[in-house]
Amino acid sequence: MSLRTSNRSALATVVGWVLVLVAGWILLRFVLGTLFWMLRGILLLVVLVGLLLVYLTLKAPDDD
Repeated sequence: MSLRTSNRSALATVVGWVLVLVAGWILLRFVLGTLFWMLRGILLLVVLVGLLLVYLTLKAPDDD
């Protein structure tokens, strides 16, 4: 009976670690996805502001 309890304990340990790894992987993907989404939004905003500044600079009348 001791061998069966030992096998169950080892299997429970393996299943526990697999659950921890899966939960960690999901959390890591969520955090990295959020950071990349924020970075992409900031980059888009910078590009749009830059394009607006270039447009306004080109549209301004000459200083003759």
